[in-house]
Amino acid sequence: MKALLQLLGAALVVVPVLVHAQAGDWPTKPIRVIVPTPAGGAYDRTMRPLAQELAVILKQPVVIDNKPGAGNIVGAQAGATAAPDGYTLTMTGMVNTIAQGLYDKVPFDIVKDFSHVAVIGGGAQWLVVNGQSGIESFSDFVAKAKQEPGKINYASSGPGSTGHLLMEQLQKATGTTLTHIPYKGGAPALQDVLGGQVPLTVIPLSGSLPYLQNGKLKALAVSSSARSADLPQVPTFDELGFKQLTVISWVGLSAPKATPPAIVKKLSDAVREALTKPELVKKLELEGMTPMTLTADEFVQLVKSDTERWGQLTRSLNIRAN
Repeated sequence: MKALLQLLGAALVVVPVLVHAQAGDWPTKPIRVIVPTPAGGAYDRTMRPLAQELAVILKQPVVIDNKPGAGNIVGAQAGATAAPDGYTLTMTGMVNTIAQGLYDKVPFDIVKDFSHVAVIGGGAQWLVVNGQSGIESFSDFVAKAKQEPGKINYASSGPGSTGHLLMEQLQKATGTTLTHIPYKGGAPALQDVLGGQVPLTVIPLSGSLPYLQNGKLKALAVSSSARSADLPQVPTFDELGFKQLTVISWVGLSAPKATPPAIVKKLSDAVREALTKPELVKKLELEGMTPMTLTADEFVQLVKSDTERWGQLTRSLNIRAN
């Protein structure tokens, strides 16, 4: 028995040493990043230039593995169940925190089943109307909505999308009633707003800037905490008296739960270093994203707070996407 206890004691000493050594040597082989959307999409276009910078910083190839499906759930599940050795990362986003309360059976917990590494960046949502809609400002929109309850339609990329949930919050905040017209994606929703079939929608700037510049769309408000340099004349929801509508749609990198903290820190530091590169920042801005240099701990808190925020909203509205 004494010999067994001595052996166990020695093992307990050796294991932390081995973990520390592995973390210190990491990485010694290529790193895979699971992107839970198709190649060529917004997530993919954001991750590829970052992967190039990370490969230089970490001195190992960073390979993209596209695994689309089920509102990003397929790819995120593959990432959550991967070996926690730092060689498989997953691109996560605010959409995962929404999905946690939107679906009855998400096969992972976005808060508990990942070691969240770093936020890459975030983009605001823009409330836009057709340029010929006759709606000239946010106050004008609210006044018309109150005069004609339920008669103003708005388009979204689908039930439970960021645009849908933001518009539901907007109705609660302004005491208005609108009619939701869900589409299968942001592109067809935008096309019908441009065509005048639906007067308004909520959309990222990357998809709407050309139309805002040529007058086909008019922006009424933006969900960021400060005005955008691209359209400085557009007020924030906060300025208009609706701070609760401040929303940033973020994306980040997450590792499987139990990934050694030293590896998580090394990854987090690498991402934050990459986000100081002017060329990368320029590419992210073209996607309507602003780099966010949160620490890993701050990222964890963001995931927790957004999961709670959107979960409360979807439950209160009884919105399901099963």
